[in-house]
Amino acid sequence: MLAPPELFGIVEEGIYRCTEIDPLNFPFLQTLSLNTILLISRQKPSPAVELFATENEISIAHMQLPQWQMSEEDWKLLPDNIVQNCLAYVLNMTHYPILIIDLSCTFIGVLRKLQHWNLSSIINEYREMSFDRSQYLYQVYIEMVDLKTFSIPKVKLIRSNVAGSEESYLKSSETSKDLYYKGWKIEIEEAKDFAVCPSLIKSANDGSSFFLRLTTQSRSRIHITTLPMWFITYECMWYEDKLAFAGEKRTNKV
Repeated sequence: MLAPPELFGIVEEGIYRCTEIDPLNFPFLQTLSLNTILLISRQKPSPAVELFATENEISIAHMQLPQWQMSEEDWKLLPDNIVQNCLAYVLNMTHYPILIIDLSCTFIGVLRKLQHWNLSSIINEYREMSFDRSQYLYQVYIEMVDLKTFSIPKVKLIRSNVAGSEESYLKSSETSKDLYYKGWKIEIEEAKDFAVCPSLIKSANDGSSFFLRLTTQSRSRIHITTLPMWFITYECMWYEDKLAFAGEKRTNKV
């Protein structure tokens, strides 16, 4: 019988979540055809998990958390550079399918804010998915974390003469690589470099899998060419809402 990991769930297509995995879950995880395991933890992956990753050609990205105690000066459960690096993985389709292992269940809350979810919905999902692990201080972090801190590509909608379908949210141009949203041309602004990103270090003697650790030599850049469609769709919907709100304000002034 297949046993999913503890508090397993689907975040988006190709993105899964859980709080921990053990050998009992390996047969289930094999059905997901994972490409990457994103481990947000103070502890390194166990030898059993490393061996499983090696045998199934899965890359493990370990975002090692420092010791943390809530205070007025240090309220961030997840350091900014850790969050930026995690976003660099989740917003890169080349790492899909990806499994996010986060014992605190807070990074998904950050991701939901990126998707412009209502805060109440984010907190409700956190409470449901964290179950008896739910902590008030973790909810405070989710509420207070500011996405403006991070380097994330910006999506804009530009008026275009190319006809778009109202029924189809995203469509490609027949003559170019441009993307269109309901007749609007999508313009994506490349994000600036932010912080360090993981560099590749072989974790197995035969070199068949890789283990990722944070270094200070390279940067965590989110490239627009590998952005997932769910991110672009959410950003287009958000930008469309902002344009509509701005139009209503102008109408009310008149």
